[in-house]
Amino acid sequence: MGNKTDNRKIIKSKKAVIDAHTHVGVSARFYYQQGYPYALSFEDLVFRMDSLGIDHSVVFPFVDSRFYVADDASPEIKTTNRYCRFPYEQENQNLLHEIYEIFPQHSHRALPFLMFDPSRETAQQAGHMEALLEKYPVYGLKTATTYIQAYVADMETKGKPIADLARKKGLPITFHSSVHPQDPWASAYDIVDFAERNPDIRVCIAHSARFAEPVLKKAGGLPNCFVDLSAFIIHCKLAVADSPGIAPKEKRFEANYHDPLSVMIKLTETYPDTIIWGSDTPFYYWIQKYHTADGKLADDRLECGYDEEPALLHRLPDDIKSRISHRNIIHFLFGKKS
Repeated sequence: MGNKTDNRKIIKSKKAVIDAHTHVGVSARFYYQQGYPYALSFEDLVFRMDSLGIDHSVVFPFVDSRFYVADDASPEIKTTNRYCRFPYEQENQNLLHEIYEIFPQHSHRALPFLMFDPSRETAQQAGHMEALLEKYPVYGLKTATTYIQAYVADMETKGKPIADLARKKGLPITFHSSVHPQDPWASAYDIVDFAERNPDIRVCIAHSARFAEPVLKKAGGLPNCFVDLSAFIIHCKLAVADSPGIAPKEKRFEANYHDPLSVMIKLTETYPDTIIWGSDTPFYYWIQKYHTADGKLADDRLECGYDEEPALLHRLPDDIKSRISHRNIIHFLFGKKS
């Protein structure tokens, strides 16, 4: 770890409020598609944390990499080694450089995770990430396979070098999740099955596992599996609208999705050791275009104010707030889920 400060003792020593899901970086693809958000600096994230009552944040790069070349005329993601030799080469090293070299005075606020692709150039990715781990404190790994058209199901085949790295270094993994019928890449069911088959790797299923009751129930019974509430408000709105991006009613966690606070409380009471809080900053907005598996261009517009997710957290009863924004996150990061 060189001379860089490790935050483990700091965040374990007090009942800090931890955000388990934020992004720092830039996506040129989102910007040129007139999408939002498309960028956030670590300095700006710290300013938001200060104003919103958040002590520490798990931080990932944005979901895009210069390794990928998007073509609006085609549904397929193409790749190039012109700028990166493998996925997230620049993005991971830039994230750590920004946190530890540009803003060292704020670095104790960050718990950086490295982004990865489980389907392409995985041995090179694992080698590069291991080299970064020798230089900087890193607390976990993250993947968002929907937007790079990679497969969670590849984790035990093509992605084995990355799974082995997580196991070797004791790093947890956060997975973007989906239940959309035209998204074969990030299936919440595949994620929880991976967690079940790999009990020595701590796994987080992002976005409330899209409220899929079978996934939540299985995750609740696994000592190594957690579910984060990232972008919770817009997902409740999707549930109200019966969006295909949310589990269908017959498989959906039963709750009053018109009232997100009551849903959050009920989820935590039902799965008390499994639920962790995350805002998905700055992706509590999602105004983007991307291709689904049938080649159609999705054009989403989901909105939520920058302060709405933390405001919901701070309205929770103290015991629930502490459980999902500190205790359970500590267990996800370092182990010992009940």
